[in-house]
Parts: sequence; C-alpha cells; structure tokens
Amino acid sequence: MKISAANTNQPSDPVHWGIADVAAHFEITTRAIRFYEDKGLLDLKRVNGHRVFEATDRERLEKILRAKRIGFSLEDIKQFLEVTDGSVTQQDELVRRKASFEAVIQRLRRKRRDIEIIAKDMQDLCAVIDNYIESAPTGEVFQFAEAYDAMFRAHLDEDFITT
Repeated sequence: MKISAANTNQPSDPVHWGIADVAAHFEITTRAIRFYEDKGLLDLKRVNGHRVFEATDRERLEKILRAKRIGFSLEDIKQFLEVTDGSVTQQDELVRRKASFEAVIQRLRRKRRDIEIIAKDMQDLCAVIDNYIESAPTGEVFQFAEAYDAMFRAHLDEDFITT
C-alpha cells in the first residue's frame, strides 16, 4: 500500500494498512512489528502473503508502543493483553493479575508525580538560565548548582533525602 501524501504517514486505504504504512505511521521499523508478532503480541491477518493491519491491530500496536515507552517489558505487556483478549479466564489467575495490575497502577501514579515535579523543576531552571543570560555580565561563570539542588530537594519526600 502506498502512503497517500508525502510525510503524512497516512495510508491510502483507511480500513487496511500494510506493514510499511504502519511502521511509517508509528515511526518504527517493520522489523519491530515482525518481532512483536513473533512474541505473540500481534496476530495479523495476511492478504496475498502480506500482513494487513485493521483498526484494532493499529490500536493494539499503539498500546504496545505506549507501554514500551514507559518501561514495560514485553512479558508485562503480554500479560495485560492476555486479560484484555479474554485468554485468561481462571478466577484465581485473574485475581492474581488484578493484584499485579493494581501494584503497577500505584507505581505509575508515583512515576507520573515524579515526572511532573522534575518537569516543573526543569522549567524553573530554564527560567533561571534565561534570567541569568539576560542579566549576567559577559564572561561571568554560570553558578547556581546549589540553588538547583535546593529547589530539587524541596520536592523530594523526606524518606529520600539523605543528610
């Protein structure tokens, strides 16, 4: 299948995409897609020997890629997908996975909080740099590591601060 317009990464057929279209859209390699298929994360249909992605396949790949970006292993992703696919039906296994998912949710919430704090710290630091650049005499040494450290420590939980 051909891409409809240069650099848009949009397929010419909105219902079915080929592997090259999907790879271009998600900015990954076709090899990565084949790897996810080999690991059992994708189950693609074939038309005339070519992999064909439908909307549900693209949504699934997007979930896989999002989970990879935030640090999930392929095994973690597979365990999640097995539940969403309905492959896991035994109550005790569902209860075990639910407990595992709840623990992951708590870690993700903590990670999101940490990311927001660090991003804010970095924004503040960029503002300090901008102010310094605008007001500092030419050639003066740029020194504010202690100020940054104090700002950073202000957002740390007490149990993480060492003296």
